[in-house]
Amino acid sequence: MLYKSFIATSLFLLALFSYAQYHGWSVWGVNEAKHGSGSGGHGGTGRSIYHK
Repeated sequence: MLYKSFIATSLFLLALFSYAQYHGWSVWGVNEAKHGSGSGGHGGTGRSIYHK
């Protein structure tokens, strides 16, 4: 019984997060579109962090 409720809850949460991600809402509050994706991360975008 507990196993079935765990599976049902897991599937519900997966569907909820998938729906939210599809509509542009991020679960963790980080939107990739806000981080200068238009420039591709090259050039003087004003970022203080440099990833190699």
